[in-house]
Amino acid sequence: MPKRLHFAIWLMLVAVFSCEDTIIEDNIRVLVHGSVVDQNTEPITNASIKVYADADAFGADRVLLGEGVSDASGNFNITSLFGPNELFLVDVSSGDQYSTYRYQTNTEEFTPNDLTFNIETVELKALSSFTYNIIRESGEGNTLQYNFTYFDANCIEIFEEGVLDESQSYCNSMRVTGSTLNNLSPNIENRSFIVPLQSQVEFTYSLNEGEEVSEIITINSSDYAFEFSY
Repeated sequence: MPKRLHFAIWLMLVAVFSCEDTIIEDNIRVLVHGSVVDQNTEPITNASIKVYADADAFGADRVLLGEGVSDASGNFNITSLFGPNELFLVDVSSGDQYSTYRYQTNTEEFTPNDLTFNIETVELKALSSFTYNIIRESGEGNTLQYNFTYFDANCIEIFEEGVLDESQSYCNSMRVTGSTLNNLSPNIENRSFIVPLQSQVEFTYSLNEGEEVSEIITINSSDYAFEFSY
């Protein structure tokens, strides 16, 4: 039997037999509390907090256990259902203008002693759309290698029995995007990515495979336009 067919059958078996039912306990409630601020430590009002459970990562139904919003001081207290599942998630967001945060843990064998999940202070970063145009003005034959290095604004923190596991978490990660411009594709226009407002983007380029040059760009507006010619 071809290897690809073997692999396809294995994937189907995983999907069929590994999907468990998400468990909700009838007589247990937990408290999820914390606060939401922006990168200037100002409270964010009416941020959305949603608590989910998921039996496994292979397709079990994700169940909404509780939800609410932050108050005028950015604080939230959510009474939530609970159960022993592979994934217990708390998602915090505030529309498209802010980054997102996720608290993730495994509650199959872990229940906090006081039935309280203290998410502490969640920072959602105001966002900016960074749009760039790079145009060749120097004539045919010239090439440009470039990249942008920037911070990913979103954050996922993974906890094991109440302790943050930084090795599995994904916060303040660096991202890089770039390309080579030449005769086949001398320009790049209206490309964009999302970065935290007030953060810095590093633009690095090399003309005709020469010495690399770096430029630091401070993002000071919610719609930042970057223009470069070579």
